[in-house]
Amino acid sequence: MKNMDVQATLRERAIAILGVDGENFEVSGVYQGSARKPSSYILTRTGDKSVAVRDLSSFPSHQQVRELMS
Repeated sequence: MKNMDVQATLRERAIAILGVDGENFEVSGVYQGSARKPSSYILTRTGDKSVAVRDLSSFPSHQQVRELMS
């Protein structure tokens, strides 16, 4: 039951749009409860809304996006 309580308090919020090599990617933060800092990040390709990468431990740089997408 405790695990379900943690999942219920997770929320996502868009933080930024990164333009990398002619494509746009949205970076969302995953927040737990009332935390002000994201516990992880999600990278989504904005053109087709496909989730490229979940559970990034830090905000991705342009170079990291290139490496993740190749």
